[in-house]
Amino acid sequence: MIDILQQKWSEILDFFKQEYDIQDISFKTFILPLKVKSFENNVVTLVFTGRSGSASLQYINKKYFDFLQISISVVLEEDIELQIVLPGDDEEKKVSSIPAVNDEDLVLEKRIHEAHLDSKYTFDSFVVGNNAAAQVTSLAVADSPGEVYNPLFIYGGVGLGKTHLLQSIGNYILKQDKKAKVLYTDTESFTNEVIDLLRAKQTSQEEIIEFRNKYRNVDVLLIDDIQFISKKDRTQEEIFNIFNNLFLKHKQIVITSDRRPEEIEDIADRLKSRFQQGLTVDMQSPDYETRMAILRKHAESKGYILTDDKDDTFSVNFLKALDYIATHFVSNVRELEGSLNNVIAFSKINNDSEITAEFAAETLKVENKENKITCDYIINIVAEHFQISPADICSKKKSKEIAYPRQVCMYLCRVYTDEKLSTIAAALKKNNHATVSFGYEKIKNEIEEDDNVRNMIDVLKKKINPN
Repeated sequence: MIDILQQKWSEILDFFKQEYDIQDISFKTFILPLKVKSFENNVVTLVFTGRSGSASLQYINKKYFDFLQISISVVLEEDIELQIVLPGDDEEKKVSSIPAVNDEDLVLEKRIHEAHLDSKYTFDSFVVGNNAAAQVTSLAVADSPGEVYNPLFIYGGVGLGKTHLLQSIGNYILKQDKKAKVLYTDTESFTNEVIDLLRAKQTSQEEIIEFRNKYRNVDVLLIDDIQFISKKDRTQEEIFNIFNNLFLKHKQIVITSDRRPEEIEDIADRLKSRFQQGLTVDMQSPDYETRMAILRKHAESKGYILTDDKDDTFSVNFLKALDYIATHFVSNVRELEGSLNNVIAFSKINNDSEITAEFAAETLKVENKENKITCDYIINIVAEHFQISPADICSKKKSKEIAYPRQVCMYLCRVYTDEKLSTIAAALKKNNHATVSFGYEKIKNEIEEDDNVRNMIDVLKKKINPN
């Protein structure tokens, strides 16, 4: 039977590509590397031979699995079951669960350090959730640096995983290419280097050239938080020149920001233009399922083994604690992991007290009261409700799909915070606080006149303050 499957594999791929209407880069990255391993008892086993194995496999199973199974069944004209594995799962390729440290590992560790990267940031440890687009494009860039999506511009709010993806790209490339030169920098560090050069009384031409070559003689440049070059003319000039130099040599550039390129104020138009000439993708706040997955993975990284067995009392109670955190802390990954860290630490301080929903609530109640209801928190709640990104709400977009949720934020910020109108306007990236007054009054009137609006606001209020 495997012979028939292998003979028809090209036909299956053609059918899949035609019916699914998949982008070429995604087809090349995720589908072409699938190879036939076996076909026994109506079970088709495929091996994913591409790069970033487990991260890619996770994405394939979520995005393409069902349609792959349908495609195979249609072409073979029989119902089949499908499973997709990694080469490391093959019996003939068993390896020790504790890999030996060899010279290559030490060399890689040294290169990661020299690139200013943190090895803990990998595609495997990134929880995809509703940020599939950002992960797929990052994987594509890591697979073919300088060939697709150059520059790649990733934007989104604080703590959503931009730095994680940025550094994952660097770590992945270093692992795959022993000769690749990768360099990560945050904008603050880069700016400080520029300032040091300018302040030095006797900066030689050689020192200036050395500084520029540091960034120009790389294959991949990763720049974090580019929005901080605002109003820094000399820093902008250096980045512009470095950008042009690398781009002309087909070297990969990846940039992160808390907003879209066109929304970064006080930077030169020529820089905005450069940032926009590749691909721009956004990072969204994690939905509930993603928040739970993030918390569970973080708990397991701390040594907690959790199961879905209803008779496992420890896991049941621990998962209820994670549910409490996922429900009450919705803004970003950093906040989620920080809250869980606090609960774990408090448990250890109290003689390893059992971690339950009640214990989590007691541990986090002070933080909840003091920090929970902020403008940023409300923006994230509203964005998730309307299934848009916080960056959209804080953008200059004027479509009804964006403007209306923005006005809802204005109303709820007035209701739940003591912030001045100007502060609320700033949180929404608006210059005129009169806009906030208008939005507040508009929603207030609609609540009085429209039951649907009143019910929608009630739902949001319960999400903002469940207690």
